[in-house]
Amino acid sequence: MAVNRMLKIYLIVLGSFFILSYGRAQTKTHQLDSIARSLETYTDRTYTSLYIRTSKDIYESMEDLWFKTYIVDARHQLLSGAEQTLYVQLIHEMKDSIVWEEKYPVGRGIASGHIYLDNALPEGNYWLCAYSAHSLTADAKSFIGARRIRIVQNVAELVRRKPAIPYSDTLKKIQFSLLPEGGTLLAGVPNRVAFKAVTESGQPYDVSCTLFDGNQAIGHFKSAHAGMGSFVFQPQAGKTYQVRLDAPFTDSIYTLSDIRTQGMKFRLLSNTADTVIFRVYNRGVEQRHFYFRMQAKGITHLMAAAEIKDSLDLKLPLQDVPAGIAEATLFDDTPAPVAERLIYIKPDKRLSITATLSKKSYNTKSKISLQIHAADELGQPAVAQLGAVVYDGIYRQPIDPKDIQTHYLLSTQLKGRIYDPSYYFDTANADRKQALDLLLLTQGWRAYSWDEQSMKRLAENGNPLLSDSTTGQLIALKKKSKATQHAVMLFDADQRGNQVLALDDQGAFRLAPEHLQMSPRIYIKHFGEQNDVELKLTEPFETINKIRPWQKIDYPSERLPATTDRKTDAENPFLLTRGSIKLKEIEIKGRTETVFRDKYIGQLDSLAKYEGLTDRAEGGWLNCPVGDGDERPIEGHTYIVWTGPNPPTTHPFSFDATNTKRIVYHYPKFTEEELLKKFGLARSKGYYPKKEFYQPDYDKEKDPLPDYRNTLLWAPDIVTDENGNATLEFFSSDINVRFYGLVEGISGNGMVGKSDFEVVVTK
Repeated sequence: MAVNRMLKIYLIVLGSFFILSYGRAQTKTHQLDSIARSLETYTDRTYTSLYIRTSKDIYESMEDLWFKTYIVDARHQLLSGAEQTLYVQLIHEMKDSIVWEEKYPVGRGIASGHIYLDNALPEGNYWLCAYSAHSLTADAKSFIGARRIRIVQNVAELVRRKPAIPYSDTLKKIQFSLLPEGGTLLAGVPNRVAFKAVTESGQPYDVSCTLFDGNQAIGHFKSAHAGMGSFVFQPQAGKTYQVRLDAPFTDSIYTLSDIRTQGMKFRLLSNTADTVIFRVYNRGVEQRHFYFRMQAKGITHLMAAAEIKDSLDLKLPLQDVPAGIAEATLFDDTPAPVAERLIYIKPDKRLSITATLSKKSYNTKSKISLQIHAADELGQPAVAQLGAVVYDGIYRQPIDPKDIQTHYLLSTQLKGRIYDPSYYFDTANADRKQALDLLLLTQGWRAYSWDEQSMKRLAENGNPLLSDSTTGQLIALKKKSKATQHAVMLFDADQRGNQVLALDDQGAFRLAPEHLQMSPRIYIKHFGEQNDVELKLTEPFETINKIRPWQKIDYPSERLPATTDRKTDAENPFLLTRGSIKLKEIEIKGRTETVFRDKYIGQLDSLAKYEGLTDRAEGGWLNCPVGDGDERPIEGHTYIVWTGPNPPTTHPFSFDATNTKRIVYHYPKFTEEELLKKFGLARSKGYYPKKEFYQPDYDKEKDPLPDYRNTLLWAPDIVTDENGNATLEFFSSDINVRFYGLVEGISGNGMVGKSDFEVVVTK
């Protein structure tokens, strides 16, 4: 059963203590159980959520992009052991085109690897997208398993980039919303109403407003954070209440309508680490039963039932409720939901990570020691899976709001784009908890990714699209051709190893993860005649590309900068010392021919060229009519060919333009697909090869050459010990700037956290 804890509570009602009688307790317990079980139908499948961290935010072409992907069970927020294959794509955002796609192995919920950024890639923004067997569904309304990166041709462009345009408040129109807590207004009791103002582009806009009872002003309020705010008032039946915005939108008036005269609702009074208190109100019925449920990610954690006359305070313990967003729902006695809202439980319960450097600053090419400590919210050591990176700060996008906290604590649980989500987890912001409560009030329970209706749609239409394997089939082109085929052979491009893979009764086969480890490119060969059977592969990327999930990305909205502190070229002393060295591009024009990157395909092309070849060359002639000559013609060479009647049979013979012509010789051209089909083959992507991140050791070997590394550290696989500690050592380069450092990760019980720091390198 999905209910973690069932509570029978003594509740204060008008100063008296009430408890359900034994006979009625059985009935109410049955209703409580029924409400809790209503979510069970939708929680029997495995779904995973992916988060990507890259080695930088901005890259130059001809660099390696390093990445790490956390694959977490979406419901329990623990590293998932259900996935074995990660599918990665790099998408040019403006052109909507795929520039890279490869497979990578997954181990214990972690995958890491690299992508080489070719010099041919145009400048601009790109989406780095990751998918796994249980993370992608066909009917998903949005996609969050992505990170935005930027590619530039040269670091100098980052130094010269124009200052950001300051945030402007000269607007003609905004969108203003009023959102009563719980969803409705109830007459005769205090009601909290949240409000939210955004520009037409979706950016928050701070407003001030006045509440009117008819023509009388009864309250004045203003935004508290990011265009959001709230007020409490007690509406009376039969009256009209309006909110009027202050200048420059004084003509904007919004009516608080649909004030009910009877029913139930609740207000959140207190939310601490130990308990949550709701005040429940009742109007119009002398006395009635109600039920209360708190669920998170489809799992019911708290249930309560009681009788109410006018109002009561419902105090619930939170020791068994996990940290994060939860949905609180009030049911009447039918039971039907009458009030719902989102609440953030235990906002301080996160993984605490500290990153301590051995010195305040370092010389170039000197050793840097980094001490990492991970602890829970009580300061107890935590064993955690972490990643660390240190890179030149000029390659950072400080306004990018996506990190492991904002991803798993907000983006995976709230629909739509969230503005500046890191604000709610920055301990420097004293009002972060109040701001977070406003965010959840203005989002509303319908924005919860785990509300009952969303889970129902997911259960009905959310079958995973991918698997960890690649499937194929041997298809008969003639009757009975398949009957004699019982297996296919797998081998790599270098033909260093091979495996025989059995077919099932339908001629189908599966390249499992153990097969994908064979090589980055795996060849499959059948043993039949070319015209009798053919191999058909279904690559997972084909499925991904049909639904194009990158077109539905919900990426957090960044906070707009008010000013910029970017130095100009003249003010920046590091312009000539940072970045990589690139040669000026030289365009060479000349004859081109098809070049196959895969050596084995090149061999097939050579075989296909000469298969059945009868052409011979001798002394500038191609297929001399006298019949002598035993050389193969040369691609692109010009030869004389006989075109007239009565070809000669002996030497010497005469010829002229009437019976000969000159031609440029070309061998037959084959595409890779034609070559594979010609030789009875299919080809699948295996796992992309691993590469070690380069880190010099200047203690062992001095290098007189300049060191222009802009990424000093990339450590994707750090596991803290039982004391929560880990130590990393690495060396600075010859770039003397401020480097940005980040450590982030997840603990064994699903807590996430991050810590950033600065490494100063001087000469």
